Amino acid sequence: MLRDEWKFEYTASKIAEAVTQKIAYHDEMLDFWKSKRGEVIELIRSEGIEVDEKIALAYCNPKARDWQDSSEVMIRNDLRKDVVECSRKLAYHTGLRDTYDGWKQVLEANPTSRQALDISDWLFFFGRDTSRDD
Repeated sequence: MLRDEWKFEYTASKIAEAVTQKIAYHDEMLDFWKSKRGEVIELIRSEGIEVDEKIALAYCNPKARDWQDSSEVMIRNDLRKDVVECSRKLAYHTGLRDTYDGWKQVLEANPTSRQALDISDWLFFFGRDTSRDD
């Protein structure tokens, strides 16, 4: 028998305990990324906006002035990237938290049932979260 074909039996209540920890982890990460996103938005509001004005505005001649295209307002690209990263992380952790919450509901509804888990199942429910900056 190959080890990737091994099965391990757990009660649904034991798996539900592990799922509760996964939910707590993803809730923690959601709080972290919400906070980071708030910091980036505040930074954009305070110093991340740049205004680029055309040199033509310096001329005295009214014909030289192009008022409708005179200025371009931009958000610093590094801050834009940070907001996008925060949004991606929030979507990622929200999706996983909701997935684990669904599993928790099913498992808690059937606490005495026994489930045979393979390595992929075990890692999904019991595996440690390898990165704190997810």
